[in-house]
Amino acid sequence: MFRASFLLFCLTLVTVTLADERPNIVIVMADDLGWNALGCYGSEFVQTPCLDRLAAEGMRFTDAYAMSQCLPTRAAIFSGQYGARTGLTSVETKSPSYAPMISPGRPKALEPEVYTLFEMLRDAGYKTGMSGKLHLGGPITTNSGLKNRGLAYFHDYGLQWVGTGTPNRNDKYVSAITDDLIEFIEENRDGPFVAYAAHLSPHMPMDVPPSSVQRAVDRGFTRSSNPRGLYSERVSADYVAMIEYLDQSIGRITDKLDELGIADNTLLLFLSDNGGLTRVWDNAPLRGGKGQLYEGGIRVPFIVRWPVNVKAGSTCNDPVHVVDLFPTFMELAGVQPRKGQILDGVSLVPLFKQTSYFRRDAIFSHHPEYVVAYAKTPCSMVRKGNYKLIHYFGDYLDPTGCEPGRSGALYGKFILGSRTELYNLKLDPGETQNLSHDMPQVAEKLLTDLESWWSSTGARMPKPNPNMDRSKWKWNKDD
Repeated sequence: MFRASFLLFCLTLVTVTLADERPNIVIVMADDLGWNALGCYGSEFVQTPCLDRLAAEGMRFTDAYAMSQCLPTRAAIFSGQYGARTGLTSVETKSPSYAPMISPGRPKALEPEVYTLFEMLRDAGYKTGMSGKLHLGGPITTNSGLKNRGLAYFHDYGLQWVGTGTPNRNDKYVSAITDDLIEFIEENRDGPFVAYAAHLSPHMPMDVPPSSVQRAVDRGFTRSSNPRGLYSERVSADYVAMIEYLDQSIGRITDKLDELGIADNTLLLFLSDNGGLTRVWDNAPLRGGKGQLYEGGIRVPFIVRWPVNVKAGSTCNDPVHVVDLFPTFMELAGVQPRKGQILDGVSLVPLFKQTSYFRRDAIFSHHPEYVVAYAKTPCSMVRKGNYKLIHYFGDYLDPTGCEPGRSGALYGKFILGSRTELYNLKLDPGETQNLSHDMPQVAEKLLTDLESWWSSTGARMPKPNPNMDRSKWKWNKDD
C-alpha cells in the first residue's frame, strides 16, 4: 500500500513538474501596424523604446507574414489553417455586381466545429484569457450559457473573456485591454497560461490621449483634421501618438512579468494583423499596404522574447507565417494534433532555440474577393525561397503614376485579363521589377505550385462575370 501510494506521488510530482516547465504565452497583436513602423524596424518617425527593448531582449523576424486584412489573419491564427482552407480570406463577402469577376463569397464566421488554438491550449491545461478585438466573422451565438463576470458572451473559441468588456470591446486609449491582460496574468501567475491582447490600435479612427498627441506635435508633427486620417496629412501627430501609446502598453506588460518573477518562463510575442494603411502610413521600402498582396500589405513586425530559450538581440530572416503559431504552441504545450486535424503551418520552435533545422517549402495566400478601397482585385500569391509570384485571376488595377485621392484610395489604369507577377525579394524587396517575362520557367513552376495548393486546400475560386459593365468599373474620385 505504501509503495503504491509512493509511486502515485512520484508520478504526480513528475506530471506537475512537466506542466510547470511549459512556458506561459503572452500574445499582443496590433491592428494595421506597418512592418516599418517601429524603431527596431527602422522607423525614423515613431519612438518605440519598449518594443525596441523587446527586440533587443529577444528575436526580431524580418520576413514574417500575415494575411492582408484583419479577419483572415485572426482566423488563420485561431485555426492554424490558411484562409483558402477555412474560406475566410477577406473582410468583404461579395464583389461588385459589375466587376469582371464574381467572387465565391465566404462563410459568415469561423465555424464552431473548428478546433481552435486556444481550445487546444485549454485542453492541454493552460488558462486561456483574451481581451480585445475578436473579429472572426461573428458574432456566433451559443446556447452553452457561458458567462464571465456576469456577462454573456458569444462562442468562446476556447477563451475566457477577461475584464469588463465584450469580446469586441472598444480599446479606449489602449489601456483598457492592457489592464484586462495584466489582471489575468496576476490571477494566473502560477501558470501555465496564455494571455491574448488584441488591440484596435493603430486602426482608424485615431483615438489617443491628447497629451500623447501633444508630444508628437512638439516634435514637429501636424495634428490630423480627420479622425479617419487623410493621405494629404500623413504622417500625422495623432497616428504617431497611437503607435507610441501602444508601445507604452507593452512596457507595462513586460514590467508586470518581471515584477511577478515569471518573465524567464514566458514567451511574449508581438505582431500585427496586416500591413499599414497607406492612407495614414508609408510602408516604404515595401510596396503597397493593407488589403494588397504586395509586401507592404502582408509583411508584419514579429518579435519574440523568451529569455531562457531565445537569444537576446537575435534576428531571423526565415519566412514565417501566422499559421505557424498553432503548431508552435502545440509543441510548447506538449500535445499532438487531433486525428485528422490539418495544420498548414510548421513549428517555429527550431527558429526560437536555433538548435535544429527549420524546414519550410513555401508560403501561400489566397484572396478571391475585390477590395476596391485598397486597389485589390481577386488574386493569390506564393513565396518560395527568395521568389514571390502574384497571380491576378481576371483583372488588375495599375496605380503606377496615379495620385491617391484625398482619403488615400488609389486610382489606377484598368487592365482586363489575368496577370502574373514575379519578384526576387532578396534583390528587390520593393517589388519594382516584374521578372515573369525574364524568368518564365520560374514563374511557371511557382504558378504550378500555386495551382496544386488551390486543389489541396479546396480554395474557393472567382469566376468570370457575364454581366460585367466596364463603364462602371473605375475608381470613384469622390471617395
